[in-house]
Amino acid sequence: MISIYHGNHPFRTDQSATMYFFIFLISFTVASASAISNTTQDCKCVPGDSCWPSTSDFSALNDTLSGHLIQAIPPASVCYQSEPNYDEAACNQILSSWFSSDFHAADPISIGWPWWARNPCPPIFPNGTSVTLDPDAEKKGCSIGAYPVYSVNATTEEHVVETVKWAAEKNIRLVIKSTGHSFQGRSTGFGSIVIWTHHMRGFEWHDSFKGEQCASNASVTAATIAAGERVRDIYTAADKHNSVIVGGSEQAVGVMGWFTGGGHGPLSSTYGFGVDNVLEFRIVTPDGKIVTANPCLNPDLFWAVRGGGGSTFGVVTSVTMRAYPSPRVTRHSFALSLLSLDNETLFWDLVAEVFSELPRQKQGGMQGYASLVPPVPGANPFNGPNDPPTWALMWSHNAYDKPNGTVESLVAPMLEKLDPYNGSAIFYLSEVRQYPNFFTAWDTTGTQNVAISGMNIASRLLTAESLTRDKKQLARLLQKAAARSPDGSYALIQSHLVANDRHELADQVSATAAWRDAVVSFLVIEGFKDSSTFEEARPVLDRLTYERLAALKSLAPESGAYFNEADPFDPNWQYEYWGKNYERLSQIKKSYDPQGLLWCLSCVGSEEWTANPSGQLCKASTKQEGQILLA
Repeated sequence: MISIYHGNHPFRTDQSATMYFFIFLISFTVASASAISNTTQDCKCVPGDSCWPSTSDFSALNDTLSGHLIQAIPPASVCYQSEPNYDEAACNQILSSWFSSDFHAADPISIGWPWWARNPCPPIFPNGTSVTLDPDAEKKGCSIGAYPVYSVNATTEEHVVETVKWAAEKNIRLVIKSTGHSFQGRSTGFGSIVIWTHHMRGFEWHDSFKGEQCASNASVTAATIAAGERVRDIYTAADKHNSVIVGGSEQAVGVMGWFTGGGHGPLSSTYGFGVDNVLEFRIVTPDGKIVTANPCLNPDLFWAVRGGGGSTFGVVTSVTMRAYPSPRVTRHSFALSLLSLDNETLFWDLVAEVFSELPRQKQGGMQGYASLVPPVPGANPFNGPNDPPTWALMWSHNAYDKPNGTVESLVAPMLEKLDPYNGSAIFYLSEVRQYPNFFTAWDTTGTQNVAISGMNIASRLLTAESLTRDKKQLARLLQKAAARSPDGSYALIQSHLVANDRHELADQVSATAAWRDAVVSFLVIEGFKDSSTFEEARPVLDRLTYERLAALKSLAPESGAYFNEADPFDPNWQYEYWGKNYERLSQIKKSYDPQGLLWCLSCVGSEEWTANPSGQLCKASTKQEGQILLA
């Protein structure tokens, strides 16, 4: 029997559960069939097509998978009295968990940013308003939207192999999800089946590791990490060996999606990006074969996957990464708050002065994350309850294994520039703390809220020259990137001081070489109502691409962007994400996935397909009415 998934609790199929899924499937089929005609092998099969697998086909797949196939139902369906599985207690639990990454990771289809699935079933309060304050949510009802229709709870490589083969044979869109943390919604897809790797767990420590079939006698300390492991898992496990493994900054990020996009984190300036530290991985390729890739086996795949993006060349089931002794940490916590918006121009001038110091601080060993907080109520923690909201800049930067006094010396010139204005136009705090090891320092950081609204993200890698050449220009362009829009919204800017300048590694991985010349990755993020359709959100999306991101691009026109945090609607995405590497990546994609089994938005080879208004994928050569970018 195929499992029906109610919220976070799978149940065996019974008459009511089967009827419930049948209702979902009928509404899904009617919606898709109305927009689809003359479906051929030029398009992926979706419910409503004659090529869509039968119930017996899915049952046979479930038998092959030993009962690991799940008929997907949106977790918040329990909040809708119109749905057969309405459950007030379960709904209250979901309402309290909706903004947690852990909640979405533990569900077979849910994702951290549900707008990419068209937000078809948000949790609602008893008055019918959604948890993100759409007053009409209950009236709109609950549907499957662009969530996968089936999910495979993969716990073994064999589950992955059989699902890949079946999806290829049936011409079904295949999606991969570990945690669902993708900012660009790459772990969901209309009419798809998803391989959910969340329960593929394992961490194996190697005091001495050498890649399979590699002749060199050299060996290093390393760990082999299974596909379902997250950043917090590997940091915790490595700490038991008094070691660190390069990982991301957010606790709930899945390791596989993180490193395949490049992988920056709080350690990457010192120890390299995620891709620099991958020694070997196992991957199920689109033809259903289990392949080991390292410098000695399948080197083309080894190069492509390390930076070419997830959900593209296959399903990575495990990765072996280098480990290092855990360093001592010196942390600089810094906050700069504007006292009055009357001095907003001065604020941006001072922000430019601060950012112009980053190249020197980075050379001294500092790395970490900063945010420019817009003047909206509750955002700036230094505004009092009766104060009008103002801008603020806040960061947490680390230095590793540095002598006492190093960080204080590095930040002193910056603070001297701020001192004349401190207490009159601005207020700043600067604090240095010591930690005995990396895990102790990292474990003080919080988790990221997700599913709070619709949003898009864009980024630009900025060089030392772009930060120091013309500080007045830097101030004005940063102000333009974050400026208040006609509808009253602001953008959030983040500065990721995490670049690694080991140029000798640039050609060994497929991530953009622009990382090696960069000092920081600047992100600009703008939100919109998660009830928005694509067309309703388009003004915000276009503003992000053609105004806010354009301002950052003008600072470093020849640079690039980080795949995992880049604008998926950038018209020049191939070059911006990968530069000269894209042509080779495209060739490798065609070699390993000629059928186009794996597709995601603005991923390698994605230009070979388009999505029609329903979300069905069709080959780009196939004429489609009203083509859209979302799917």
